[in-house]
Amino acid sequence: MSPSDTRVPLVSGPLPKPPRRPAILATVLALGALGLGGWLWKTADDAAGREQQALQRLTTIETRSADLQRQQQRLLDDLTLRGRQLDDVGARLAKWDDTLNADQRRAWLLSEADHYLRLAEQHLLLTRDITGARALLDVADRLLAAHGDNRLLPLREALSRDRLALVAAATVDVPGTYLRLGALDERVGRLQLPVLAGDRAQARGQVDAPPAATTEGSAAPTLWQAGWARLRALITVRHYNEPVRPLLSDSERQMVREALRLDLAQAQLALLRGEPVIYRQSLTTAGTRLSQYFSLLPKAEFDGLQAELTGLAGIDIRPAMPTLTAIASLDRLLGSPSAGALQ
Repeated sequence: MSPSDTRVPLVSGPLPKPPRRPAILATVLALGALGLGGWLWKTADDAAGREQQALQRLTTIETRSADLQRQQQRLLDDLTLRGRQLDDVGARLAKWDDTLNADQRRAWLLSEADHYLRLAEQHLLLTRDITGARALLDVADRLLAAHGDNRLLPLREALSRDRLALVAAATVDVPGTYLRLGALDERVGRLQLPVLAGDRAQARGQVDAPPAATTEGSAAPTLWQAGWARLRALITVRHYNEPVRPLLSDSERQMVREALRLDLAQAQLALLRGEPVIYRQSLTTAGTRLSQYFSLLPKAEFDGLQAELTGLAGIDIRPAMPTLTAIASLDRLLGSPSAGALQ
């Protein structure tokens, strides 16, 4: 046996594998570094986007601010120009006022007062507008007061009397009266008129059924009692507290109601047109129809409707307008020799 056959191996079995922990750790660290880098890049990109948006907003605000400053400058320039123009007009007026003497200013003032007084008279005659006429008289009085001429005191006294007469003049509340008539018209449309006798009796259950005639002694009625019961069935007795009036059919009730509403509509039209005769006649006719056909209503409702019609009929829709005495005073001033020479 050779020596090589008897050699004993130094290590028996398979060789051990080297450990893998350093490689796994390096992979984990690499992946973490890669994720951290991505997150940092994403954060930096978002921050850059927000900064870009902030810069855009700042640029827009600066542009708007510049526009506003330019507009403000234009307004200031415009105001400065307007102020210069007003100063020029004031200087011209002052120069014109200095060139006029007292008599010329008085003539011009009387002409302006005459204009406003004529307008006030037209308001009273054409439109019966007391408020507008008072406003025009106030304007004329302020013009005279600003002049401060004692020779115009009689005219101002006449103006004071006219203003007081307009204050005391009766004013007609046309919209309020029109609305009252409209409310009355709606109420009439819901009123219930009397019905025919048969319908009324059936509705109220006033038809009395004839009682069964029986005798105390026997259950079967006698011949005389049967005849009496048949006769009583032919007779109906009703008791009314008021005189019996002829009742209306459905078509007649509708015609009466529409006729009453037509009277109220005619009163509204007369109110708007300022025709007091037609206005009172329409309401008087409506009151007559109400008394004739609606007297069976409950007393409180009937009296309320009649009182409303009476109150509306008592309104004077065209009161007399006062005469402006200041016009005569102004005509005397304008007709004086001094005023004629000034004109």
